[in-house]
Amino acid sequence: MNDIRDANTKMRGLPPEQRAEILQELVAKKTEVLKKLRVAVINAIPHEYAATNIVFGEPEVIPVIGKREAMIEYVTLQDRAGNDLYVALAGTSGQGIAQAAAATALIAHKCPWLETVILIGIAAGQPNLSDKEKDVRLGDIVVGDKMIQYDHIKRTDGKTELRGDNLQPGDSGMLATVRRLVASQFRTDSNAPRKAWEDFISLNVSKLANAERPSPPQDPNSVKRNYSKGHNFQRSDDLPFVHVGTIGSANILLKDAAFRNELNQNHKIIAYEMEGAGVAIAAASMRMGYLNVRGICDYGDSSKDDNWQTYASLCAASFARAIIEGA
Repeated sequence: MNDIRDANTKMRGLPPEQRAEILQELVAKKTEVLKKLRVAVINAIPHEYAATNIVFGEPEVIPVIGKREAMIEYVTLQDRAGNDLYVALAGTSGQGIAQAAAATALIAHKCPWLETVILIGIAAGQPNLSDKEKDVRLGDIVVGDKMIQYDHIKRTDGKTELRGDNLQPGDSGMLATVRRLVASQFRTDSNAPRKAWEDFISLNVSKLANAERPSPPQDPNSVKRNYSKGHNFQRSDDLPFVHVGTIGSANILLKDAAFRNELNQNHKIIAYEMEGAGVAIAAASMRMGYLNVRGICDYGDSSKDDNWQTYASLCAASFARAIIEGA
């Protein structure tokens, strides 16, 4: 896109007719790129965005044409067939449902051919210390096939009724890819497909400060697990395992194990965060699909700290890229 930037410079001081001709060429080239931007990714906070930048690669920029236009960053990835995939980077929205909805609406406005938005970030996970298969651990990845806004409630005389359980589900096409990737976790044969997200993690972990996987003692549940179910369930203890299920979203920084477990029991929520409902609502209003990809950094209880946040961000970004590329 350097030719667009050069054209902006060349227009200065030219006669109106020549400026109009250059501007027309500029708009045509910009539109050509915009038409290729069918997927956008959104992060809430800086270290999530840093992980996305590292994993997806340094972005290119579509320069502004008018004074009021906003700059658009994008990266070029490739699918399994080697075709280029153009992905817009929406940047950081800030924490909260309204902020995420605004960021989704803005990137949809800036990229009118956009079809899907992927939210990449960290979340609290739902542990299950008695069932190995259902235990969501620190460093795992959760992809939402359903979204619940658990702070959207009706309260009557001390009783609450959930109202936020009718949000648009995750994009069906991308979820089909997710389930194929998840299935590959269970293959041990010599023809098993590579787990591209694990490659992205190992290739990029040294490029991001504090991104090394924390040691087992930094997982407060590592000494509490006493599985009575799922003994034969095979999963790695030192690599992220990918779960698919319901994600709960609210303007709540969750540090309450009892409340978390109640939400899990009543609504089958397996991860908790603060932006997904906004993306789901805005995407539905723009007639777009969305997907929520989360790295697990804490358990939403009193043990919450920041030790796993950067590693979890890296895991989420790595799996999101694997989804987009269909690896």
